[in-house]
Amino acid sequence: MPDMTIQVPSIILPTVWATGLEVENVADVAEHTSIDIPTEYLDNVTIHILAMELVAFGAPGALWCWVELSPVATTTSPLYWAAIGGGGGALPPVAPYIEAATGVNLTAHTFTLNFNVHSPYARLVVQTPVSAAPLAFWTVQALVDAKRA
Repeated sequence: MPDMTIQVPSIILPTVWATGLEVENVADVAEHTSIDIPTEYLDNVTIHILAMELVAFGAPGALWCWVELSPVATTTSPLYWAAIGGGGGALPPVAPYIEAATGVNLTAHTFTLNFNVHSPYARLVVQTPVSAAPLAFWTVQALVDAKRA
């Protein structure tokens, strides 16, 4: 029987996961951008996000999430990415999805981002624009669900 490749459910960092249980820590005001998601032949795309608060003291800043689309891959050019709802590049959309922190350790937040495909590539961006507490942060995992067009 040939070796099988398993699609790992985390798309935040452009890296290869060992177990599929890895998460990315988000609390540093920087934008965390996923790998490029080829969407040219997909329809009804939904990104399912699991974000968990890890709190030793205080509360993490609010978690901002949005989807950016581009006609070309990041390896071709980083200049064409534009956020759905305006923005793009270093700018978030006019109305990103915002998840408020509770400040309670291990509180899980689950939500979805749905979008219409009109470009061959998409990527997920998550950010905490204000780092509220140095000992509190988010761990984030995302899973892409779509139908073949």
